[in-house]
Amino acid sequence: MVTPDFITQCIPRLHGLEPEIDGRAGHEAVSSVLVPLIFPATVSEPGCQVLLIRRSNEVRYHKGQIAFPGGRRDPSDATVLHTALRETVEELGSQARPMRILGALPPVLTFATGFIIYPFVGMMPEKMDVQPEPREVAEVLRIPLDFFLAEGRNAPESYRYGPEVIWGASARIITAFVGFLLGGERR
Repeated sequence: MVTPDFITQCIPRLHGLEPEIDGRAGHEAVSSVLVPLIFPATVSEPGCQVLLIRRSNEVRYHKGQIAFPGGRRDPSDATVLHTALRETVEELGSQARPMRILGALPPVLTFATGFIIYPFVGMMPEKMDVQPEPREVAEVLRIPLDFFLAEGRNAPESYRYGPEVIWGASARIITAFVGFLLGGERR
C-alpha cells in the first residue's frame, strides 16, 4: 500500500532546496502545479487517489484538457512552490491546502506553449470541500493512484481512464512520479 511516508522516500525531498528558476525561459514562462494526493482514512477504504482538473474553455491555455491545479508564476510569489499552492487554492477553493508537501518532481517543459512547469506532490485533506472556480475549472476528477501505477509500468505518453485522456505535460508528470514510486528513477 502506498503511504505518504513511502512517497517521501521515493521522490526528491525539498529540504529547503526548492528548484531554482533556470535560464531556459523568461520569468513569464514559469509555472508550477500541485499533484494532489488524497489518502483514505482507513485501510478498508479505496486506496490513494490523484486529484486532477479539467480546465474550462475560458482559460487562455490548454482549454478543456485534464491537468493538475496550478498555473503561471506571479511576480509576488516568493517561490515556485508558493505559486502551486496559491493557484491550487484559487482553482479549488480555500480548503484545497495540502496538509504536507511530500516532495518535488523534475521540471517539465510544455512543447506547445514553452512553459517550464515545476510539479510538487502534496497530501490533501481526505474530506476537503472542493469548490472549483468555474472560469478556470470545468470538472474535478479523482483517479486511483493504483491505475497510474499499473499503466505507468510501460511509461506511456498518455493515459486513458474511461472516457478521459490525460496527455502532454500532465501525462509526463504522472509518468515521472510513477517512475519514482516503482523504483525506475532515483533521487
